Amino acid sequence: MIVALGGRPFTGKSTLARALAEALPGILLDTAALRKVLFPNLVAAPPELNDWLYEGVLKAASWNLDTAPGTVIVLDGRPLTRNRDVLSLRRFASSLGHVLHIVECVCPDEVASARARSAAAGVPDPLPRPKDAGTDPIPEPKVVVDTCQPLERCVSTALGAVSSPSRSGVESTFSESTHPT
Repeated sequence: MIVALGGRPFTGKSTLARALAEALPGILLDTAALRKVLFPNLVAAPPELNDWLYEGVLKAASWNLDTAPGTVIVLDGRPLTRNRDVLSLRRFASSLGHVLHIVECVCPDEVASARARSAAAGVPDPLPRPKDAGTDPIPEPKVVVDTCQPLERCVSTALGAVSSPSRSGVESTFSESTHPT
């Protein structure tokens, strides 16, 4: 099974990905962590480097799923806010014969902006873009998690969706959000 976290910047994807990988348990494959290890002095990565890192993470996912059947992969790579990225990831999971669950992290713009400011520490232009700036809604099926909720509740919501035997991540949808979007 592959669980991919998506959502706009500073919506809590990485925090939830780490917690989910621990709770499932699963292998967390995180492009930001990989970038920090491979390129420790790089402040902002160009798109080509992000693509290269994501390809590496997908190769690692494939290898882990091939060599250890039953492994759960938690992907914290792309925001999945472009339809082509979601379709590509679905094709990838299907080609491996594994179920893909997409967990979309959401929070109000003010919360994402506050998170960005607190993480800024010398990073140029860390603020998230407006919702409609070159992004597409993440298509169904997906689980929507309001990351303003306590982390334990976020994990529980995501686990409920990805662990349910009736939810393959392809045929059905589960969505829980406690704030207006």
